[in-house]
Amino acid sequence: MFTKKISSLTAVSVFALLLSGTALAHDGGWVASGGSVLKDSSGKCIKSSGGNQFDGCGPAKVEPPKVEKPVVVTPPAPKPTFHVLNLNEAAGSNFKTDSSELSDSARATLNDFSHKVKSSGVAPTAISIVGHTDSRGSKKYNQALSERRAESVASYLAAQGMNRDVMRVSGQGEMQPVADNATKAGRAENRRVNIHVQGQRKVQK
Repeated sequence: MFTKKISSLTAVSVFALLLSGTALAHDGGWVASGGSVLKDSSGKCIKSSGGNQFDGCGPAKVEPPKVEKPVVVTPPAPKPTFHVLNLNEAAGSNFKTDSSELSDSARATLNDFSHKVKSSGVAPTAISIVGHTDSRGSKKYNQALSERRAESVASYLAAQGMNRDVMRVSGQGEMQPVADNATKAGRAENRRVNIHVQGQRKVQK
């Protein structure tokens, strides 16, 4: 016995099929026991009185709900900050002659520089300290002197609280002049220690 009513228009077709087989109610219409869909003479699916007709005479296709993926916004990495000090002797001697001992004026300059770095809120990740000399003396001697002076600056900055572990210390001797070694003023500019601090600004919590 059928639990769904069929329309009078298609009743004859269904009845005829029932004489030779079995018809089953389907969400989109009536389907014979062999799986073929029942259609009337116009080609439309035969449907129950309360059913709906869908494309292909099959059941309604229910699309799964779309799940919106959460949008993850990654904040941009903070840009690196740089502090640079060219500790040359244009304004006065930073070391005693043929020595790596810092003068009082050099210590004062380094004090100001370390205070500037620390008060800026930058956590240093790399500190480059490179010593240079003028061209007087042998290349071998000047190379060793430039290295000793760079080490002296690194030790002093570390004593002021800067991280010694991230310091890279080297000397270039007389190989990279920035001024004319033929003049007294030029030689004073070439006797220098370059300090380059790179780091990230600390995030305030």
